[in-house]
Amino acid sequence: MVKKVVLAAMMLAGFGLFPQAGNAAMQGLNTEGGLYVTNCESWVSLRSYASTEAPVLARIPLGTRVDIIDDNDPCYRDMVFAHVQYQGKRGYVLYNYLTAKWTMYRVVNCNEWISLRTEPSTEAETAARIPRGELVRLVKPAENGFYYVDYNGKLGYALSYYLD
Repeated sequence: MVKKVVLAAMMLAGFGLFPQAGNAAMQGLNTEGGLYVTNCESWVSLRSYASTEAPVLARIPLGTRVDIIDDNDPCYRDMVFAHVQYQGKRGYVLYNYLTAKWTMYRVVNCNEWISLRTEPSTEAETAARIPRGELVRLVKPAENGFYYVDYNGKLGYALSYYLD
């Protein structure tokens, strides 16, 4: 089922039915079997079984990639819950919070590097330095001219001025 969903989405992307984000941004689909957490404020629940009443095993942060365990699971076939693995734990996540789509931006308009910040502010702590020319994956637009991005597995905020 996952393969069919990803294949259908790839076909739609090929026909230009997904909106493009800027001229230089690269968009695509993750075809490696994993999905990204999206459509939430900061995290989603990894549940012990396919129900919103099930105990929470972990909180999965926005933008994190999870691996699909069993695309033949009846809960996944109904497109309600995905059976996933996150940090060695297996459980269920509402499918509405997962996507295979990604948008990448390249770091530009700087001398050597830009700061990946812990908050959407130039006053916030620097979590990492991102060298000019590197790619970051857009997780969501934030505020104050920042994007919430993933850089090599680190989530944080980067000024959109430096991304193209």
